[in-house]
Amino acid sequence: MSEIDMSEIGGSDDVVVHGVMVTFRRPAELARSLAALGEQQHALASLVVVDNAPDPEVAAIVAAGAAAPRVDYVAAPDNLGPAGGIARGMAHVLGHAADTDWVVVLDDDDPLPDTAILTDHARDAAASTATTAGVGAGGARFDWSRGRLVPVEPPAGTWGTVDYLKSNWAPLYRVAALRAVGTFEPRLFFGFDDLEFGLRLRAAGWDLRVDPHGRAVREPGAGPSRRVGRFDWRRYYSLRNLVWLLRTHGHPGVAARVALTVGIAKPLANLPFEPRLAWSHLQLGARASIDGWRGTLGRTVTPDAARRQGAK
Repeated sequence: MSEIDMSEIGGSDDVVVHGVMVTFRRPAELARSLAALGEQQHALASLVVVDNAPDPEVAAIVAAGAAAPRVDYVAAPDNLGPAGGIARGMAHVLGHAADTDWVVVLDDDDPLPDTAILTDHARDAAASTATTAGVGAGGARFDWSRGRLVPVEPPAGTWGTVDYLKSNWAPLYRVAALRAVGTFEPRLFFGFDDLEFGLRLRAAGWDLRVDPHGRAVREPGAGPSRRVGRFDWRRYYSLRNLVWLLRTHGHPGVAARVALTVGIAKPLANLPFEPRLAWSHLQLGARASIDGWRGTLGRTVTPDAARRQGAK
């Protein structure tokens, strides 16, 4: 792992940061996240909130907030999912941001963990090189041979190079990089959209750097449980998108192995123990595998429809 000493870094006052937040039917959580955002030591220059379920109550909450000097409410034409919402928000920011500015991805239901996280990331951005596309507190490398994320946990005060930045830890992306490679892939809807974006940046010659600043960041990478859990529509999209990502990047064998293991073998092995739940997993797992292999993207399964298909 390549690490860079950050013991001598400049200030962050000149780093201009714009925020992108996607919300979907969570007005109370959104209000808390906006309030926490307004308490950040490093203030946002602007914030765009993309509403995937346009609601006058949500629009009023956004208008009443003081998270940034400029706050724009964008009503999505349909439920675009996190990926589509982030892409829509990024495109909106590109309309008024400078190439030297940065964009932070924010969650509507996961308030920032402390008031210094944007300050730390802005300081990292100020100290980065011209080829750095993103900085964040948590990230991972992608193991192509296994189709899994491998955590990168550099000591505080150093940078580690990664393939992906955790979206729920407020990563910053350089506007110039967004203009060069595009925004998040909206067709992914949910799951591995941040990984696909990171891999696209890396392929274009940009680098992503992570510094936890002493924060305990939980990283992905642990293998899936041998038992099936409660059905969740997210599982469909995560498997579909991972299979698609592996296949389109020239790893069809790994894609097939992941699809067979997660989508077929695991539910079959659990049929004797939890037949109804395992059968539900098998149906959606097979569909996710086929859709990912064929490249059938977009909102192919809605959360409500997924719950009706055997979910508890």
